[in-house]
Amino acid sequence: MRMLIGLIVVAGLSTGCASDQGTADPGQDPGDVANEAPYGVGVEVGETYDYSLYVHCGVEWARIDGVWWRTDPLNDGTGNPPAGWGNPYTAGTVTLSEPGVATFDGPAGTVEFTRTDIVDVPYECE
Repeated sequence: MRMLIGLIVVAGLSTGCASDQGTADPGQDPGDVANEAPYGVGVEVGETYDYSLYVHCGVEWARIDGVWWRTDPLNDGTGNPPAGWGNPYTAGTVTLSEPGVATFDGPAGTVEFTRTDIVDVPYECE
C-alpha cells in the first residue's frame, strides 16, 4: 500500500513534458511519410502542405525538406506546449514563403521557422 501511495505522489509531481494539454487537434505521427515532402526533400516555395508538428516538449523544431528548422521556443514554462496546442502533435499546414523561411499555421496560431543545416534530431524529449 505504501508503494502504491508513493507512486501516486511521484506521478502527481511529474508535470514537465507529460500531460496532454490544449484543445487543438493533436495531429498524427508522420511515421512512414517522414521522408516525403514536406518532412523530406522536395518542398517547393509557395506550396502549402498538410503538416503534423511535434510539440510534446514545446514548439521549437520542425523537420521540413529533409533538415531541421527552428523557431523561438514556445512552451508553458514546464516543458509542455502552450495552451491551445495539441500534445504530442498539432495538425496544421506548412508553407515556405521564401527559401529558408517556413510558416506553420495551426489552430493555436502561426509560427515562423528558419532553416538550419541540421539533419539529425537536434533535441531530446521524453
